[in-house]
Amino acid sequence: MRSNQIAHGEFDLSADTKVVRHIIRGMSKNHPIQQLLRYPYEWASAAAYFLACALVLMSPSILMGALNTPSLTYSIALGLALRGTQRFWETRKLLTYQYGLHVLPKYEIDSNVIPKSKENLFVGLGFEWVARHTQRRIDFDRLEFDHHKTRHEQLPYKFFRGFEKLFRRWAITAWLGWITSRESWVNPWAPIPYVEGVPAIHAVGLWEGENPINMRQAERVAHTLVAGTTRVGKTRLAEVFITQDIHNNDIVIVFDPKGDADLLKRMYLEAKKANRLHQFYVFHLGYPDISARYNPIGTFGRITEPASRIASQLPGEGASAAFREFTWRYVNVLSKTLTSLGETITYDNLLHYGADIDPLLYRYLEFIFDLPASEEKLRRAGVQNWRKALASMVEDTSLRQDKTQATRDRKAWAAAQIFKKADLRDPVANALVKTFEYEKSFYDKLVASLFPLLEKLTSGPARELLSPDYTNLDDPRPIFDWDEVIRTGGIVYVGLDALSDAEVAQAVGNSMFSDLTSRAGAIYKYGTTQGLSPELAALATTRKICLHADEFNELVGKEFIPMANKAGGAGFQLTVYTQTLSDIVARFGDSARAGQVIGNLGNLIMLRVKEPATAELLTGLQPEVEVNQLTLVSGVVDDTNPESFNDFVSNTQQRISSRPVPLIPIGDMMILPKGHAYAMLGGKLYKLRLPLFKDTSELPKNLDFLCTRMRETYSSNAANEEWYKLPDISAVS
Repeated sequence: MRSNQIAHGEFDLSADTKVVRHIIRGMSKNHPIQQLLRYPYEWASAAAYFLACALVLMSPSILMGALNTPSLTYSIALGLALRGTQRFWETRKLLTYQYGLHVLPKYEIDSNVIPKSKENLFVGLGFEWVARHTQRRIDFDRLEFDHHKTRHEQLPYKFFRGFEKLFRRWAITAWLGWITSRESWVNPWAPIPYVEGVPAIHAVGLWEGENPINMRQAERVAHTLVAGTTRVGKTRLAEVFITQDIHNNDIVIVFDPKGDADLLKRMYLEAKKANRLHQFYVFHLGYPDISARYNPIGTFGRITEPASRIASQLPGEGASAAFREFTWRYVNVLSKTLTSLGETITYDNLLHYGADIDPLLYRYLEFIFDLPASEEKLRRAGVQNWRKALASMVEDTSLRQDKTQATRDRKAWAAAQIFKKADLRDPVANALVKTFEYEKSFYDKLVASLFPLLEKLTSGPARELLSPDYTNLDDPRPIFDWDEVIRTGGIVYVGLDALSDAEVAQAVGNSMFSDLTSRAGAIYKYGTTQGLSPELAALATTRKICLHADEFNELVGKEFIPMANKAGGAGFQLTVYTQTLSDIVARFGDSARAGQVIGNLGNLIMLRVKEPATAELLTGLQPEVEVNQLTLVSGVVDDTNPESFNDFVSNTQQRISSRPVPLIPIGDMMILPKGHAYAMLGGKLYKLRLPLFKDTSELPKNLDFLCTRMRETYSSNAANEEWYKLPDISAVS
């Protein structure tokens, strides 16, 4: 019903006519009730205008009589045609809107035409969601418009579907079935394709049309959370974001616990298109033959960092906290010792010496005894030649080891005795000796939680990848660290193969994420050129660090909180993908810590979810809005006056009332179609259709091509050569 008719029924027409007309005109202009689900009556007037136009052209004398002139005839016909065209387009727009409630157009794009910009990040097509869209969404669920929701159950729809099956049996009538099966707004009974979810949620915004929706690149430092249940398009959205980051010449780091092959191939191809293959690294537990190697604890700013990275993965609540502190100290002692001896800290070394500290103690004390500063003290203690003295103590069976050291290596015990006798002062040696003097079985119990973790990280292919042999020159696979990646503008894909071994994947992911958090802290304090000569520092290019973490709940730890809170100042832009809020809560075991994580993610993109608590992350941020409702009121009053000629008086009114409702109901978050999302970007709410890349031949079906190309790249060491000479592509373009 048109708004002027609605308004006319609401007011008492006995009031002043001018006031009533003024109110009616105002309501008609503002359209309090749009009625976009009504029957398209405009088609009748459009047909009348076109018929009148044809009549004027064919027989002008019928309408104009003696006034008939060619110029007048054509002018009137043109006016009628223009008015008929206007009404036709109004009819078409309404029918297209109603058709879109069931059938949304596909949204696929070619990766070559995806927008690339240093100012904006393209997210998808959509519109800003406001109160009028909530109004239309509620109207769609009203009982009087139920025929729009049940079209597939109506008899004409079923008739045409049966008609198509019947006439397609014969070639001579197949064209009839083809006509009725066309998906178009002009076909009132067009087949409705199967769609997961409710397309009408997005279609309510198609009346005004869609526009490209962008996120300001400057807003990405506030970090972004992408939430959605499985198989609704999170990883495909990640491909769109990652493609733009690669072509913007940013540093791109992708954590993929599942090891999605399509995502890996997409990154490889986009790096190739952007001429950045020499900066591309693949770390993949599922494909060790093409995987680069990486040591999560080999680089650090402070010597305590390796111990902190390992201890952070151990349980630290309740009684476990004390055992974790012992483990931290034990690993810290080993780390300081290996560093003093000039050895690289690796998981393999820590497992080897952690299980048997005696050889390491002997090696380190041997190193201390040979120092010039130790010779004088050894002589004062009566040890002229420490090697002879040690050999003598080892062979002297009358010298017995303490009960707590009975199972210890005798050479290590003798070296410790000489160290104590000479009263040598070395903090690392003191800590080693103190640890050595504990009963081995007792101390093994205190640090028992360390060894299962190290076993996970040193078993199978993970051993070669996470504890690389730096002296093996025959291994063509490169070794990278985050400092190198950040300085060279690298692109890193981390595939953890969680479906094959979730425990190892989680341990490796946590280790890498912890190392990256440490690097973010160092960059925040010292920048990316710390330790470089002034000449090399001048050649380094400052880039944004775009970190994408799929299945974020499997990677997140307490170290993520300072990263999300402060890493923006170090140039980090985090985009994390998860299924539910409960996944993050379960990972921390504490809703308060999970709240800290979510609170540090400023932008929110939410696809279909299945958990109300997750949906409330978005709906809880939205205000309530007023929606209008048309109410029909009718009544009859009997006339009891015996002298009156009227038996009764009837009254029918249509009233518009309003009521507050949520801008987005929680239920709508659970019935979104695939590839659809709501987004809170820059404080505004958008409804989006996310783009999918077309299935073209540019994306190979397997990884054979990638394996071959990676072997060639790694064998030539092209990924490591003269990084400081790499040009800034953004500056060149």
